Amino acid sequence: MLVLGLALAGCSTGGTVGGTAKAAPGNVSGTMTPSRGAASTAPSVASGQQGSPTATPPPDITVSQADAAAALKAYQSANNAANAGLDTAAMAKIESGSQLALDQATLVYDQGIGGDRAKQAKVPTTYTNTVFYRVPATTYPRGFFVTTDAVASGVSNSSYLLHFTQDQAGAPWLVDITVALGSGRQWPAFAAGPDGLLDYHGTQQNNLLLAPADLAAADRTMLADDNAGQPGSPFLSDDPTTAEQRWIQGMTEDVSPATAALTVTTAPTPPPTYLPLKDGGELVLYGTRLSMRISQSGRTFTFGDQGWAKVAGTDSFSDGYTADSLWTVAAIDPPDKAAKVQKIAQYGGLVAVH
Repeated sequence: MLVLGLALAGCSTGGTVGGTAKAAPGNVSGTMTPSRGAASTAPSVASGQQGSPTATPPPDITVSQADAAAALKAYQSANNAANAGLDTAAMAKIESGSQLALDQATLVYDQGIGGDRAKQAKVPTTYTNTVFYRVPATTYPRGFFVTTDAVASGVSNSSYLLHFTQDQAGAPWLVDITVALGSGRQWPAFAAGPDGLLDYHGTQQNNLLLAPADLAAADRTMLADDNAGQPGSPFLSDDPTTAEQRWIQGMTEDVSPATAALTVTTAPTPPPTYLPLKDGGELVLYGTRLSMRISQSGRTFTFGDQGWAKVAGTDSFSDGYTADSLWTVAAIDPPDKAAKVQKIAQYGGLVAVH
């Protein structure tokens, strides 16, 4: 995870990706409450003889506070080393999914553009003011969240929410979600005990105002119709959508009169994630993939001075090109379901040009 936003091809960034319908309670892939299986109807053999039906509780494999802290410390060290070497292969050992795609693209961009941008990318980051939120788990994959300030010389401090996941016992911890707080905002109070264990309630998971796929679709609608805060909008604020609009403008401002066509998907990358809030609401993480096709017959588009040209492996395109970006958004779904969703954090940017 890079402290720098992905300022690619003149775009402004901060956001991340994919939405789908609400997951049912009981999924313990790092974000939901453990399901409680039905009691066994087979005779008990614990005492060597038949007895009353019993249920064997699943083992508790919730990550410990110490192990979560160790995972963050290891990530800080490995992330700094990967950034220092602009090493995409090293990044693949500590991240996964859309987060890996974003940060690998950024490293290649930094290599391509060089200069001060590449120098700043190599500056080490220190995580401070960390608060861990452990997710109850009885099966793998398991995970935990952490809020932290990222401190690096030469740039303003940023406050992040990261999600770590572990696929199986002994497997490496990987970061698959990162979102960065917008200016002047604070993380809400999560529903957690003094040990940082998230307090999930089955009823919470079914009370979302909108499914993440619907949230993402509403975001995409606002790319063409910026109506946040209006009666027809489900959102109180639309900062991520505004950032995406700037990305689109940055991609198209130098190609007029070429044709620009935007394609949006709501694929689950990453899958929708929920964090329970102390007041009964939830923080929803969801995302989207944007594909921008720029075309004009007979025209050669040249981008020799852009770092992302190296992402594509060429600095010119005949007749047109497509740029793909990924975005992830964190939005507060309040306990009052008549109230609007408020988007407070985001992360994202360019991942491919072809």
